[in-house]
Amino acid sequence: MTSCMKEVNVEVQEQQASLDNAQQTLGFYIPANQDWVMTTTATATFNVKGLSDTNGTVYVFSNSPLAEGYGSILASAPMTGTTTTISGFRIPQYMTKAFVGLQESDGNMIYKCVDIEDGQINASYDFSTTANARTRSITVNGDTYDAFNFPSNDELASAFPTSIPANADEVSELETLYKGTTVQTQYGPVTMWDLYAIYVNRIKAGYNLKITQAGTFELGGTYQNIVDGVPQLYNVYVNVDGNVTIRRNGSTHFNLYILRGNVTLESNYGEQAGSISVAAGATLNDQRNSIAANQGIKMYNRGTINATNTEGYDIGNFSTIYNEGDFNISGPMSYSPGSANTSYFINMGDDANITAPSMTLNSSCNFYNSGKVNITNETVVTQSNIYWINNGYYETGSIEFSAWNSTFYNYCQLFVHGQAYMHDGQFNLMSGSYAEIETAIINNFRINMNGNAGINIKGDSHWKGQGDNTYQGFIATGENNYVRLGGTTTVEAHRYSLVTEGKIFIGIKNLNDQGKDNKWYGPDVEFRENTKVVEFSELNPTYNATDCGASWTSNPPIAPTPVENQTWTYAFEDNTTKCDFDMNDVVIQVKQNSSNSNKIDITLVAAGCEYDNYVYLGDTRISWPNGAEVHAAFGAPSKTMVNTGRGRGVDLPAVTVTIDKPSADFDFQNADFKIRPFKIGASPDDLSKSLSNDFIGIVKEGNPSGLAQAPLGIAIPDKWKWPKERINIINAYEGFVAWGKQTDLTLRAETGGWYQNPTADMVYDE
Repeated sequence: MTSCMKEVNVEVQEQQASLDNAQQTLGFYIPANQDWVMTTTATATFNVKGLSDTNGTVYVFSNSPLAEGYGSILASAPMTGTTTTISGFRIPQYMTKAFVGLQESDGNMIYKCVDIEDGQINASYDFSTTANARTRSITVNGDTYDAFNFPSNDELASAFPTSIPANADEVSELETLYKGTTVQTQYGPVTMWDLYAIYVNRIKAGYNLKITQAGTFELGGTYQNIVDGVPQLYNVYVNVDGNVTIRRNGSTHFNLYILRGNVTLESNYGEQAGSISVAAGATLNDQRNSIAANQGIKMYNRGTINATNTEGYDIGNFSTIYNEGDFNISGPMSYSPGSANTSYFINMGDDANITAPSMTLNSSCNFYNSGKVNITNETVVTQSNIYWINNGYYETGSIEFSAWNSTFYNYCQLFVHGQAYMHDGQFNLMSGSYAEIETAIINNFRINMNGNAGINIKGDSHWKGQGDNTYQGFIATGENNYVRLGGTTTVEAHRYSLVTEGKIFIGIKNLNDQGKDNKWYGPDVEFRENTKVVEFSELNPTYNATDCGASWTSNPPIAPTPVENQTWTYAFEDNTTKCDFDMNDVVIQVKQNSSNSNKIDITLVAAGCEYDNYVYLGDTRISWPNGAEVHAAFGAPSKTMVNTGRGRGVDLPAVTVTIDKPSADFDFQNADFKIRPFKIGASPDDLSKSLSNDFIGIVKEGNPSGLAQAPLGIAIPDKWKWPKERINIINAYEGFVAWGKQTDLTLRAETGGWYQNPTADMVYDE
């Protein structure tokens, strides 16, 4: 009978039973060479130019430190000159890009996101160059702009006469002076019997009229004084100690000079070509809603202009407003359409003031301010080729910069008390300027900073997913630029949605990077060379209404970048033939000790097992402060499920022990962590009470046996969230199957990030 018996290898039999159970429970055939390895090795090379600080440290991270608020270190090394190389470290297999950091000796960390090609990570830092200065084409603080034609001193002297010419006729006396008189014309003698004839035949271009008494006056006599499309402009001078109302009769056009008086232009006065000037001390009450004929008008003000029409005030069609006094607008201010009819509003000088409920710049128009502007509601720029230049103090309820303009310039102070919507363009914060904004939405937009410039977004800002290859964020030239982002800074999941470049101090109160879980196509946030991330609470501007710009902390403290060594999770099933693959029977998390590189920290985080279990590293049994058996280590009775959820068992704090690293070249991927389950109450030295014929360990890289093996123990290069009790890993992580049944390295890399995407409510969240 003995000769007929076949010898049975119990271990092989157990392995086959374990494999059969795994394939049935997981729902796929496990490839023979599957080693369940989730990492590969890499080499990182850092090339640094132009940095005098040689005491820095370089890092490679497994996550996005900017998005997640800390850096998980895959590898680090002190700088070794202009080139620093770190060789042979582990990176997650799926990574095609890596965040790297260069930390200067003052604590400032400069991040980049770089490609990984064939295991090579190459990062270049160049501190010897700064961002290219933007191109600029009015002269403001040494900058010349072709878009403006400022009035010369001669033009202003002509626009503001100090007296009425001696040959000026009184408007109210025209009929008395000329009715019934005869004038010689090219057609022969003409007797003038009414005002129409007087205006046609006598009041030619350049003629002088005057109003020197209070009352209501009508000009034009129904005459259309346009010859071959050109207005025949005469001059009207007003010098009255009292109230004057002026009407136009016909399309008569003239130059109106208000030397003194309180003058009203009625709403039916109509659009006028020529010019209007208001001297210091004089007042113009303009009841119209539109001021310029197609031939254009120029308005000069050193007194007070009240635009009283609440429907609106349109200044388009070749109009130019030059204001040195007070300009008060009751209705929405706008520039009428007409791409070739360029209009200008120039608010010039410290005493110049503009108030309006809103201002809309559309069509072809340009705005300049060196005084004070107060827009109650919105400021809107809707089309391209529009200049908006603030060299004074500009307050607005909200602001919208759009339409692919890069010609928005702030030289002094801009205050937006509501939302700023900046899209499709650029905003230039010039040297010594300051912008304060309540909330902001940024889309396809960049902000250029020109040295000693600052922007303070006090509340939330939302950085949209901009167009591909569009730089969005801040570019600085010159020294000491400041960016303060309060509230919550939300950055959409798009490559380079928020970037800084140049010498910038930036403080962010709260960063919400919406793309951090899908980050490996490129970073949503990147702070490049010379940008220093500083403590938000210490980055505070102070300013007043008499000086441009703002004062900032001269040396705001660097915001420390929390970094920690990469955490590995080792998760085990302890029933080799009937396991449910919730992978939570024993879960430990391991990382290099932060203060001693020769030690490792082993943290027991879950024990979802009914048996007694012990954890080993090689031949060493791991013992936590309360003991070596995993339930006892937690201070829980045997059979109690710890930290597995679903109302089963208890939730208890994780427990950590620090031990010596087994060797200098300790490899977390192939570390010999393993478990062995025993009958409840059995001694771990009594192998007869062991429920497994061997340790349950991690399949080694490459799977030397070449046989299909059940994933009873897996090593995950991350701080992993394990499935809740009795939830199969394939349900908790839908990507596990696609990765687990694949041995092709390229396809494994594409699916290798499965452990970062759990199914909601199916994993234990500490």
